Amino acid sequence: MAGDGILANTPITGGYQQIYTDLIQELQQADIAALATALGLALNPAGEAQVPFLGARYLLSNDGVKRADGRGFRHVTGSALIRYLLTGSRSRPAGEFVTFAELAGPLFGQGGYSGSALEQPIRKRFQGQTPELLRVAASLGGRLGGVGGLGSVSLLFDLLPHIQLQLIFYDRDEEFPARATLLFDRNATKLLDFETLAVLVTVFVNYLTKGDNQAPDSEASGEA
Repeated sequence: MAGDGILANTPITGGYQQIYTDLIQELQQADIAALATALGLALNPAGEAQVPFLGARYLLSNDGVKRADGRGFRHVTGSALIRYLLTGSRSRPAGEFVTFAELAGPLFGQGGYSGSALEQPIRKRFQGQTPELLRVAASLGGRLGGVGGLGSVSLLFDLLPHIQLQLIFYDRDEEFPARATLLFDRNATKLLDFETLAVLVTVFVNYLTKGDNQAPDSEASGEA
């Protein structure tokens, strides 16, 4: 598996068009119904697999990827959703949350990516603004739950169906600065490869901290 280079050049900023095009070709040959059944995804009357992601509903079929609301989306998002569907995993959450480093394992030199790129933006955005964190989290399907320490707010998110995240947030006080920890269900990489998962979590953090779910995005039209 690759090292830090994948994360250092996270394709959230672009450069995913060719990968997306190649994956669309794979999708054209896929048994959508069988893959959706394995993942427990609903099919609409048109035979499209319905994949919820950060408050939006994506429709995947042999014809390509589109959002149910007709809006555009980034190639990186479309690529990750196709990979998720093509995996067709029957795995389900373990109910046990682990750190980014534990999930990565010894073969991936993840360095300080989790702290610097994932958790630091959350700390900066929501320090002194816990009610705002709760509001934004709810708009992305977040809910109170999970085990956190005394004085923390613990939130659970379904990044994708059966891929769960836990965010533990301690607001700043007179003695300590704000802290944020992102944890992942131990079975997450049985549903999506680690590198793609890392990219999707980066997308999640951008939505949570920058409101990217409100920003117009026409990089990918949703057409094959």
